Amino acid sequence: MVPQIVFRTDASPTIGTGHVMRCLTLAGALAKKGTVVSFICREHAGHLCDLIEAQGFRVHRLPPPDGGFEAGTTPAHAAWLGATWREDADQTGAAIKTLGGKPDWLVVDHYALDSRWERALRPLVERIFVIDDLADRTHDCDLLLDQNLFADMQTRYASKVPADCRLLLGPEYALLQPIYAELHDRILPREGPVRCIPISFGGADRENLTGRALAAFLSLNRPDIDVDVVISDSSPYVTEIQAQTSGHTNIHLHGNLPTLAPLMARADLAIGAAGTTSWERLCLGLPALVVTLAENQRPIADELHRAGLVRWLGHKDEVSEQDIEQALAEQIEEGIDIEWSLRCRAAVDGRGVDRVGAVLSITAGTPLLVRHACLSDEALLLVWANDPETRQNSFSPDPVPAEDHRQWFRSRIRDLDGCRLYVVETEEGIPVGQVRFERQGPAWAISYSLAPEFRKRGLGRPLLKAALTKMRFEYPSVPVLGTVKPDNLPSRRIFESLGFEVLFDEGGIVYRRIL
Repeated sequence: MVPQIVFRTDASPTIGTGHVMRCLTLAGALAKKGTVVSFICREHAGHLCDLIEAQGFRVHRLPPPDGGFEAGTTPAHAAWLGATWREDADQTGAAIKTLGGKPDWLVVDHYALDSRWERALRPLVERIFVIDDLADRTHDCDLLLDQNLFADMQTRYASKVPADCRLLLGPEYALLQPIYAELHDRILPREGPVRCIPISFGGADRENLTGRALAAFLSLNRPDIDVDVVISDSSPYVTEIQAQTSGHTNIHLHGNLPTLAPLMARADLAIGAAGTTSWERLCLGLPALVVTLAENQRPIADELHRAGLVRWLGHKDEVSEQDIEQALAEQIEEGIDIEWSLRCRAAVDGRGVDRVGAVLSITAGTPLLVRHACLSDEALLLVWANDPETRQNSFSPDPVPAEDHRQWFRSRIRDLDGCRLYVVETEEGIPVGQVRFERQGPAWAISYSLAPEFRKRGLGRPLLKAALTKMRFEYPSVPVLGTVKPDNLPSRRIFESLGFEVLFDEGGIVYRRIL
């Protein structure tokens, strides 16, 4: 059966365009995998329904806002919905029912929707995936993505999602257009003089930070530096900014661009906000001076500044034209330190959409590949090892200290005669889990784990089967043992389905099979 995924998201001058644009990026990746994708969007002023349809996706249009929301209601952005949550749930549900079957996923990217809305829609879909940035409300979902970088990233959704909800946290899951992953390894790190600067504050620059930053640059009188100014065609400040740029041959004005990647690729230093473009800049190793436009951008900019990834000048109401001018003059005088650019590039690889797409589209029948673990897998395997469910099913439930794991991991990958440590991944190279075989006399003992985001998808058996096939190729006809806690029924079923027989049961069930 062809998988089906529905997106519920909106755009408007108040909401901005970022929610729809990142959903479109994910939708494009899913469509390439053969998934049927559709959108449900309300016809706010400034909606992007026409753009979504132009990219080949069906759009169920909800009626324009009718002001039907109660003042003082929650969540904080409830007014952005343009209806009460109940009305929106009813209208969304009616649109879903026209699809003729339960969608595999309902993807929700909207600050105005919370667990009440999600509970109302749950009977109509198989699973719910929430994309959030705020952590300011509860959700009833199976999967949640927050692609941002926060100091409290691992705890900010505690008690806000169900206990079995899988979390995708951090910029490794940032939903960037494919061109960013493609350019990540092609663009040289920035170093030395500043020759080109893009200025972009997104599609909802209501305070005209674009004009403020442009005026700051013009005050420096540097005709030797090129500036690319990006401003939405629908911005009320277009005429004003056109007047600012008039007569300056080094300043280039751009309207609605399909991607900022070409501008970023040739730039040395950017000026912008702390939204989605933060991850695009980082992916291409582009240092930036940042002014935050919304409250939710403050903690992101603070953490990026603390990590030496951006220079945060302050919030929109705290930063004057003179502040931007001074910071820009200082940065131009200093030039770009290559270490700053390298830190940026190391923070984001641009493959977030592949990772999220794999989680949404994977099935028990998805082809899996097996490779030997390498040094770059160390951090990932530590995260998997310390996942609470992994520790619960382990015979050693205590968390593994990072230094202990490092010594263990490096000793295992060097032990070619006594250990086979495999990483199992999709054909696109997205890791799904690990399987380890360690020599115990004439036999080899198995241990394995799935990445948390891929659990409850029927992948345990294909993961282990793929690794057994690889092991049989390298060590044919050897006995293989697996020890499982008696109460770990899923693992017991997997071993038994793969032809293992019970050897004995003393403090743990030991299964045996000859490869």
